[in-house]
Amino acid sequence: MTFAERMARPVVAGLVWVALFSVLYTAGDEVGAWPKLPAGAFRNLDLVVGFIAGVTLLFALAIRKPTRLTSFG
Repeated sequence: MTFAERMARPVVAGLVWVALFSVLYTAGDEVGAWPKLPAGAFRNLDLVVGFIAGVTLLFALAIRKPTRLTSFG
């Protein structure tokens, strides 16, 4: 079994889960299930979360040990 074959099932399951969540959340929003937030309720939250994610990714890539490339020729 190749890497792509092993990863296909979890990737498809994740995409189905995201699609299902999106449909349910949108339907809930259309019927008024979620409260309406005032303008600016999440002011700059995306900037803070994006910065933290970027620093975390940079740190994860920096501490990663280099792997040796081998040829299977």
